[in-house]
Amino acid sequence: YPPYSLIWFLVPYAWSPDDVQRFRLAFGLEIWFVDAAIKSVLLWRALRARDRFPDLIPFFVYSLGGAALGHLLLMKYDLVPALLSVVAVLAVVRRYPLLGGATTALAAGTKAYPALFIPILAAAAWRRSAADGRRFAFGVIVTTLPLVLLAGWMPWWRFAAFHDLRGLEVGSLMASVIWALRFAGVDASWSLVGTSNEVGGPLAEMLFMPARMFWIATTVTCVGIATAAALRMRAASQAECTSAPLAMLMLLAATAFVASNTVFSPQFHLWLIPLAALALEGRHASLPRIGVRGAWVVFVATIIVPTFYPTREYAEGLGLWRTAVLVLRNVLLLYATLCLAKAAIALSEERGRHAAHVAELPIQPR
Repeated sequence: YPPYSLIWFLVPYAWSPDDVQRFRLAFGLEIWFVDAAIKSVLLWRALRARDRFPDLIPFFVYSLGGAALGHLLLMKYDLVPALLSVVAVLAVVRRYPLLGGATTALAAGTKAYPALFIPILAAAAWRRSAADGRRFAFGVIVTTLPLVLLAGWMPWWRFAAFHDLRGLEVGSLMASVIWALRFAGVDASWSLVGTSNEVGGPLAEMLFMPARMFWIATTVTCVGIATAAALRMRAASQAECTSAPLAMLMLLAATAFVASNTVFSPQFHLWLIPLAALALEGRHASLPRIGVRGAWVVFVATIIVPTFYPTREYAEGLGLWRTAVLVLRNVLLLYATLCLAKAAIALSEERGRHAAHVAELPIQPR
């Protein structure tokens, strides 16, 4: 993992450098505080809106999604970059672009995937004003500079080579389809390779590179769509750059990255559910309905995870009905990606039509 991930292990290590059990307890408490922070932010924003139950929906979506992943919540540090990503959205929306850029870069230096959010948030900040764009970029540069300097004598970036050598992890879209075809007679194996379970066999070997190309193409395309939509948002003075549409665009990038990946661990849902909750905050933000649908689909895909993980079968090879649920989860996330991409395009076109309409209005004399 990138070097900033070490920051989040320092506190539990300082509390218990020699006792593994106490370290686990301290780490679990730290992640519990991170989880509580996300819930507090969502709850506080709901109470400030003062519109009764509908504004509590994001809080309940995140809480129920987190409960479904409870077996992973306190074991992994994935919630840390998720919290940092939420803070970055709110910082850019509230016109603190320097903080937004620094927080996004810190999240990317903690776990690489938030790097996908940098062009989206940079575009949103730049759309506000050129000064906001420059401040956001400065925040990113200052926070990333230590990583650049560190790479000169400690090649930390080689962590990516570990992931490059991984095959089709059992939770991924292609692996789930190949494993499902096993029940129709296709030769496929389910085995522990390194630290993860992978699906192998002749078909898996043949489809691995096409699956990886599909992942890269899907991710790059969706990040491009989200960035273009962020660039076309109206200015903050017109109350259009709110947290919900921006979170929706970031959710598009993250969901595309996860849904099409050749590596898909259940903990990846911890990346998605906070952004899905924040996107559902947009009841009054004129979000395209299909985008709201996409966020709900991400939620549904998350709460069905306990059906197949953790189970004894997950270590040995899923049976038919759990395999069907796994394939369904992956199809749901692909559908969510499509919904969110259509919403981003619609959001961009709507802003473009509004700009054209304003340009055509006659200038009234004062």
